[in-house]
Amino acid sequence: MDDCDLDLIDELCSSFCTPRTSQKTNENNTPSVNESLSLSNRKRTSTCNPLDSSKIKKACLSDVSNRSIVDEYDEISTLDESALQMLCEEWEPRSQFPTLLTRVADLLEKYRNIQSFHNWQKKCLDLPARRKNQNLIYTLPTSGGKTLVAEIMMLNCLLHRRLDAIFILPFVAVVQEKVRSLQPFADELDFHLEEYAASKGRYPPIKRRMKRSLYVCTIEKANSLINSLIENNRMAEIGIVVVDELHMIGEGQRGAILESLLTKIRLLKPQPQIVGMSATLANIDDLLKFLDAQFYEERFRPVELEEYVKVNDIVYKIDRNKANHNDELIEHRRLDFKYTKQNLLNDPDRVVGLISEVIPNDSCLVFCPSKINCENVARLIISFMPEKLLEDNREKRSILLETLVEVNEGDLCDTLKAAIPYGVAYHHSGLTGDERQLIEEAFLDGILTCLTCTSTLSTGVNLPAKRVILRSPYVGSQFLTFAQYKQMSGRAGRTGQSQTGECFVIAHERDMKQLREMLFTMAENNTGCDSHLATNNSYAIKQLLLNAISLRICSTYESLLNLLQKTLLALQADRLHVNLESLLDECLQYLIDANIIRVKEIEQISDDNHVEKVKKLVYETTKLGKATVEGSVDLGLATSVYNHLATSLIDMNLENPLHLLYITIPFDLPNMTIGFRQLVDRMQEMKIEEKLVFKLMDIDDTFLHKKAVGLPAQQKVSKETMLRFYVAVMLYDLFKNKSFYDVAKFWDQPRGGIQNLFSQVASFATSIFYFSKSYDEFWPYQQLLPIFIQRLTFCTSLEILPLMEIPGIKRGRALQLIRAGYHTLRSLAKAQPDDLMKVVLNLPLRTAQILVKHSKRLLCEQAEDLRDQAAALVENIE
Repeated sequence: MDDCDLDLIDELCSSFCTPRTSQKTNENNTPSVNESLSLSNRKRTSTCNPLDSSKIKKACLSDVSNRSIVDEYDEISTLDESALQMLCEEWEPRSQFPTLLTRVADLLEKYRNIQSFHNWQKKCLDLPARRKNQNLIYTLPTSGGKTLVAEIMMLNCLLHRRLDAIFILPFVAVVQEKVRSLQPFADELDFHLEEYAASKGRYPPIKRRMKRSLYVCTIEKANSLINSLIENNRMAEIGIVVVDELHMIGEGQRGAILESLLTKIRLLKPQPQIVGMSATLANIDDLLKFLDAQFYEERFRPVELEEYVKVNDIVYKIDRNKANHNDELIEHRRLDFKYTKQNLLNDPDRVVGLISEVIPNDSCLVFCPSKINCENVARLIISFMPEKLLEDNREKRSILLETLVEVNEGDLCDTLKAAIPYGVAYHHSGLTGDERQLIEEAFLDGILTCLTCTSTLSTGVNLPAKRVILRSPYVGSQFLTFAQYKQMSGRAGRTGQSQTGECFVIAHERDMKQLREMLFTMAENNTGCDSHLATNNSYAIKQLLLNAISLRICSTYESLLNLLQKTLLALQADRLHVNLESLLDECLQYLIDANIIRVKEIEQISDDNHVEKVKKLVYETTKLGKATVEGSVDLGLATSVYNHLATSLIDMNLENPLHLLYITIPFDLPNMTIGFRQLVDRMQEMKIEEKLVFKLMDIDDTFLHKKAVGLPAQQKVSKETMLRFYVAVMLYDLFKNKSFYDVAKFWDQPRGGIQNLFSQVASFATSIFYFSKSYDEFWPYQQLLPIFIQRLTFCTSLEILPLMEIPGIKRGRALQLIRAGYHTLRSLAKAQPDDLMKVVLNLPLRTAQILVKHSKRLLCEQAEDLRDQAAALVENIE
């Protein structure tokens, strides 16, 4: 990469703007990217009218009240070179820039099919806050392109400012999808892309000598990462922190964690730039004050959204422009689908009729209130479908089925087998990660035209559809919130394929009052982004105080009170009826009583003019408190975790992984019914050394047999311990290389649920590893857990573990490579793709090439990591 002293964003925006002079066009009558680049990066004469410099200056200075929605830009469709120079005249000439710019633009076109920016994106990137690296919050409807703006800002930070970036996303699946999306940019532009989700992530991260790092994190992992960087005095390496779905700050304990980490960042000097984005934000004035941010709002959508509510056989159109609220729902049409009596009995809400209006020529998402409803609706849809639909994309759908069977090692559920030939599938957390990814890609490619899904898809990967149908105004048993409605309806409309997107809410008369309130009253009041620090017995405040004391951000009562006064909660204290001082006193006392922190009296000189010493009270963490922070362990579980680890050391059984697996099972498992019959069957198959672990838990055969047949039995272990051991035995099957389908079938659990459990165990094992570092007596865990965590991360045996690090590789494919003699990354990196095709069954040439390429990249990264670690060791020895 060329070393350049310039601003990537400004030139990139400039190159994507289309001059008004005549130029060559492609088949779509639009200038190609390279032509735009060449025109923007050389001196040219323009036939367009010069841009009024007063407007440019006004736009740059429009930073009043932190609300900068630049009206002047509405008149600007292009920025010529002279105007661009006025906007960014503080930077030096960009002599080396075209090479880097061309690479970025080519990557955007190649991997995202992006040839130009929307006008709103140019406006946002030209805001004073963006230029001065100040905090920024912006909102835009779903599918409007807001994530691209954040990615350009992060690229600017990495490549121009030469600082690291943190990208915070709400869910593990979204983090994984974003890492896949950004990997080509990291490869081509020479920066590190590091995933912090579930069990992945290193604390502190490796200190890079040459390249910069983009950390893509879940909320919880971002909090731990920031803690480790603060503790090691490395937050100055971070130039920008981007928070996607900022509205989640108002959603329960995860929102409280997000508020805590942002509060800690706000106390730092120098402070990295904070950028928050969301499709919808409530209490925006509070958020702006909390983050001291500039605000940009845009209602742009690439396609227009039409909203409808269906009640019985009448479709009402939502009109948000009406002054009279009684007319907000206007009768639009009456449904007249040719249903037989039996059809109407099977589908009284006429869901299939609404779907059939768009498929197979276009796409449809059907949001359902529960996972089981997703599968039921999928079966309902195909029961109505004509057999002629089986001819559409027959070959591609057949390949999709074969691939799904392959990743599941020979199995596939009956519903997907029946639905996919019709272009229909379901999507929810009961699917494995591989299944979800394949179904998402097939939907984006048009191989599938209809997905039935749960609300989690609305905040996951971007899967736009011509029509979105909300099967019910409920999510689970809870009525739909306005934020959830905005997220789901935002999926309607496919850019470049349709001019409008449609959202239908199917409701009954009994729901209408509550639905009207949600659609209109809640939208107008726009409340909801309230602090959750003080909820759940002020758990999040206790955790924030402990973090601040442990990281030495604060040590006195006054500094801790000042910390709380920087929170969003402080801004909303009166409305939420919260007294900060009382909360602080209560939380500090709890931490002292729990032996998490202690009070220490120190002597200080009173002032510069006197030698008189005064006594001062300061707070510091105990060893347990330090371990709690290091391991990101729940405060209420800290003592239990310590006792559990200490007790488990006494009779640790390492003849097999079962006992270590039990030790790493989380304490806060979701409630589930214990399958005693399955436990008995599994125990009877076990070897003697495996049964020893049952005895360690005081679980005997008689107890299990009685529970299996429903007879009363005296329980020697607690219900919580029994549940954790049950999950351990269940997941132990995966350690024996059994497939998710086999394990899910035997234990009568959703396969995706088992995979999620495995991910939770891997995450908790990581917490135990860092927790144990504070105690010398826990050295066995420090030795045993690193390789064990890797096995948990990839749900596999030691034999194929090295190959599972390759992006996109599945366990079945890894086993094929092992059998063919490729046991390590190095052996695979040295292989020729043609040779791989000969020895691995059904391996396409392109896949073989990708495997070799990724193997080489991973080896190079590992070598670079070792060089960086070696450099860090000798950095300050002289």
